[in-house]
Amino acid sequence: MQLRLALSPSDDGDQVDNWAYRLHYQHSFNDRVRGRIVMQYRDRDTFEYEYVRAEMLYNFKKKETDGMWSSGIRFDVRQRRSDNPEEFAMHWTNQWDLKNGIRVRGIVVGSWEFGGDNAGSGTEIQTRSSVSKKLDNGLTVGVEMFNDLGRIGSFGSFNSQSHQIGPMAGGTIGGLKYEVRYLAGVSNGSRDHNFGFRINKSF
Repeated sequence: MQLRLALSPSDDGDQVDNWAYRLHYQHSFNDRVRGRIVMQYRDRDTFEYEYVRAEMLYNFKKKETDGMWSSGIRFDVRQRRSDNPEEFAMHWTNQWDLKNGIRVRGIVVGSWEFGGDNAGSGTEIQTRSSVSKKLDNGLTVGVEMFNDLGRIGSFGSFNSQSHQIGPMAGGTIGGLKYEVRYLAGVSNGSRDHNFGFRINKSF
């Protein structure tokens, strides 16, 4: 079980900061199948429910002792507040553990909206990728890229899509795990700058 707290400061002094509170509960049925329930609330000057999501992960390709590739598929369905459409998504995740502590990850996400009057039609495609290396001092450094291609059949040009890329670093200090990330928008359809800082503590 995890409780997560996130802060997204406002870009404008006249706006309020955006806080998010997320509760995770997950259970492994065996060494290949895991279920998870996620509930999130947001505080934009008022505390309000945002969504609940149910997930099922099937790790169909576990990394062998002398191998380097592992792969799994995650299915999730999300119920959103108010008249926002619900969403079903499939995440195909692949990981390659190479020599010298280098790790490569690639994720392809297909999602579909349903229910409500605002549901979009068609399949939306996103991809995420990263290359990282764990150094001898325990610090992990790498580069990440996030791409939102849009809906199949109407991908549009590169600049109409969202593409972000940037460095990340993470490690452990005094029992706290941390991760720092910066993403730069490389297309007109994405934010110019996205900075993230995450702290994890296990009890």
